[in-house]
Amino acid sequence: MLINNYKPKYPVQTLEKSIDILLCLKESVSPEGMSIAEINEKLDLGKSVIHRILDTLYAYRFVEKTSEGYRLGWGLYDIAQMIPENHYLSETSYKKIMERLCSHFKETVNLGVYSNGEVVIICKIEPDRRLRSSVSVGEREPLYATALGKQFLASLTKEEVKTYFESFQLEKLTERTIVNLEEMYVELRKVKTQGYAFDDEEFCDGLICTAAPVYDFQGKIAAAMSISVPKGRYTEEKKEEIIKELKEAAMELSDFLGYQGI
Repeated sequence: MLINNYKPKYPVQTLEKSIDILLCLKESVSPEGMSIAEINEKLDLGKSVIHRILDTLYAYRFVEKTSEGYRLGWGLYDIAQMIPENHYLSETSYKKIMERLCSHFKETVNLGVYSNGEVVIICKIEPDRRLRSSVSVGEREPLYATALGKQFLASLTKEEVKTYFESFQLEKLTERTIVNLEEMYVELRKVKTQGYAFDDEEFCDGLICTAAPVYDFQGKIAAAMSISVPKGRYTEEKKEEIIKELKEAAMELSDFLGYQGI
């Protein structure tokens, strides 16, 4: 996207083509990205040219290979973290919000982002209590069995959810884990209607988790924030308060990222 239609005086064609490919991948609605043929259909650069550029971008982790083709990679995120905090999902932007929630509820607060069909925990704030969630920063969790993951699944189309179910080997992690596609459709409709996702001992026995979506300036889900509570400390009253405070906190972070609402 050019700044105010500014055109460079000395354009580098290969670089422009590379940028066009990255911008094309950015617009992909599928978590699996796009194939070379799909990219060529939109940009008409030639499959061999696109393949060579993608191979170079892959070497720098600017794109990732998927079963369908390519999607944007974490190398871009590494660079984007250097953008001033008022423009991006930086640690400064979310840590204070998460610390406030943790201090209020005395429970573990997590922030996760989507990566290759899973949720990656990028931040965790823990209370000073003996019994707490054992999740670690950098840990990858399944979409179908976690509250964080359900938020990302809920952002997909019905067909994309079906593709996810067919592409991944889903196992029942507990007796409550949802591995049936039709049941998941029902669950995701609830997530969209309620504005939050719920994991009732579906990922880990004895642990209940609630998650709310964080949106970026384009209205797309950028992350999901959750609060994990051991079953023994979970009450209906606490549930209602967590839902209220968590949704407000997630919206606060969304506002910070430039989200304008629906």
